[in-house]
Amino acid sequence: MSDPYPDVVARFYDAVYAQVRDGVDNAFYLDRMASAGGPVLEIGVGTGRLLAEARRRGIDAWGIDVSPAMLERCRAKLAPGDRERVAVADAVHLRTDRRFALVCAPFRVLSHVTGPDDQRRLLDAVHDALVPGGAFVFDLYVPDLKLLLEGMPGLVDFDGEHAPGRRLRRTVSSEPADLSRQTNRVHMGFRWEEEDGEHRAEWVFEMRFFFRFEIEHLVARSKLVLEAIHGDFAGGPLDAGSREYVVTCRRPEP
Repeated sequence: MSDPYPDVVARFYDAVYAQVRDGVDNAFYLDRMASAGGPVLEIGVGTGRLLAEARRRGIDAWGIDVSPAMLERCRAKLAPGDRERVAVADAVHLRTDRRFALVCAPFRVLSHVTGPDDQRRLLDAVHDALVPGGAFVFDLYVPDLKLLLEGMPGLVDFDGEHAPGRRLRRTVSSEPADLSRQTNRVHMGFRWEEEDGEHRAEWVFEMRFFFRFEIEHLVARSKLVLEAIHGDFAGGPLDAGSREYVVTCRRPEP
């Protein structure tokens, strides 16, 4: 399986998302992990943005990701005895003998699963990995209709240092959406300084967008049961101003 994340993305992930994302969802997911009452599996663990802190708190947390480059950086953050807690795996085809009280997929992991058959396979695989009554929690972005139709011009979402005295600048843009497939084509541009001068790289990828009732129908077709869809990480209602879907599903009790 080829690595879907270029090395430049894995290399700068922590520098960028410490500023862009940590304040949005960290407390929510870490609180859910701490209160799960049993083992936790994080899908899309990446560089360990959440899992490393969960382990420092003594949470029985495990993780999978499709990217060897991301997991290399994740393992470097973990104590030697914890490094086997993460593995390269695709959640669509997840198979595990361990059962979890909580499975979570932070930061729009399901947006990288573009086909409905694979989406349902992922939900059913999560169901099978949960203990009866266990929860699956994930988030997705609420589509902005104007951006879907027009695309997004280049937006600088990070301009800072990736190392002392060395600047990193990241630009994000998107093309008008493919409405027939419900996908956005996203461009991320990186410019950074090294000892030998400035370097540049670009990453282009697709993201799937979802609507509220589509999520409800998708879960209804799976083995899981939908518990709630909130509009933010504080448990607020989903309304016209919401920017996040925060979804909780459960494996039914026998």
